[in-house]
Amino acid sequence: MAHESLQLLIELTERSRETAANALAQSRRAEQQMTEQLRLLDQYQREYRQGLQQELAGAGMSPSTLANYRGFLKSLEGAIERAEGNLNRHRAQLAQHQDTWRQAWRKVNALETLLARRVEQGRLLAGRAEQRRTDELAGRSRQAGQFASPLDSGF
Repeated sequence: MAHESLQLLIELTERSRETAANALAQSRRAEQQMTEQLRLLDQYQREYRQGLQQELAGAGMSPSTLANYRGFLKSLEGAIERAEGNLNRHRAQLAQHQDTWRQAWRKVNALETLLARRVEQGRLLAGRAEQRRTDELAGRSRQAGQFASPLDSGF
């Protein structure tokens, strides 16, 4: 009966561990997407700056076009800063998901170990009880043999 209760508890904690694993996997995918988005923003900013430098080095540009370039670069820098902030916050959440998953894994592992120990303990107790019964039967057989009379043995 105790084994069934422990087995049920293990199943419940396994479900909790699976839920934590799914949340961790989803969080890792989101981190990869955010990292890729940040990489693309950085790449786009570099390319845009290079284009600006080439324009300035070439024929030049009007002050209004230069102001537009700078305004766009400033908004792009703001987008990069927001993306970095979002990524940093998400990485903190990812660390929490990892901790939750590790705790759930440890809990399942501890319960499985406890169940295995209880099963082994039950097996040892059953083995000892069987050995006692065997010893008692052997002892009774010896005692019965000591009390046998020579007439019983056929002599």
